Amino acid sequence: MLRKRSRLIAAPIAAVALTLTVAGYQASAAESSPLGGAGWSGKATEATAPCLAGATTLVGDLDGDGRPDKIANPGHTGTKMTIQWGAAGGSFGERHAISELLGAKKGEVASAAVADFRNDGTLDMVVNLVTPADGDDPSTARVAEYRPGPLKRSNLSSAHSRHSDIGDHGEVQQLRIANYGDDAYPDLAILNNSGDGALDRDVRLSTPSGGPGDFDYELQVKYGEFGTTGEPPAMPGDGWKQFYKPCS
Repeated sequence: MLRKRSRLIAAPIAAVALTLTVAGYQASAAESSPLGGAGWSGKATEATAPCLAGATTLVGDLDGDGRPDKIANPGHTGTKMTIQWGAAGGSFGERHAISELLGAKKGEVASAAVADFRNDGTLDMVVNLVTPADGDDPSTARVAEYRPGPLKRSNLSSAHSRHSDIGDHGEVQQLRIANYGDDAYPDLAILNNSGDGALDRDVRLSTPSGGPGDFDYELQVKYGEFGTTGEPPAMPGDGWKQFYKPCS
């Protein structure tokens, strides 16, 4: 096995700004798509590109209903991500933690990364569910999948989910969006516990048709980094900014 080392005035103003942004998003989407979006059947239609409503908030259609959703990712780690489904009039519903939507069991850590990995106009998700190790050896993920959009609201499932090997090469602690290929396809950076106090930055580069690929030794040597729990490897904090513009 390879070893891989906010104020009373400011808040209402911000809320109004985001509502106007979403209204503009929906108007633009309606102009570009007479069908008003895609349903759970997965029919493809044109849609306005996702945009950033702040450094850690992505606005885009995650479930394919033609309404933008709000994905918040505090710290860009993927472990505290929440989703608010889009509603009529440009508003958003209640906030759901990804751990809740993914059905995480007691003690499990849920991680997720959201981006248009295939650059086909549809937001996708990579998910990982794992119980942290209580010893030197890393735990194996119970669920590790790449889920091409659109995703189902109730459990973030996808009609075309496939296993991802991110859970096979160590214990995932963070999932982040990165730009290693310098192209239009978002890549994945994984903070990985590889055992015996080692923390590595693992990478998965995306391909045009398949999303994040599998582990590749040459790409790991080129873009990855080996570290320890005391000196963890650097992780990207601007991945979304590399691919999405601020909402306007």
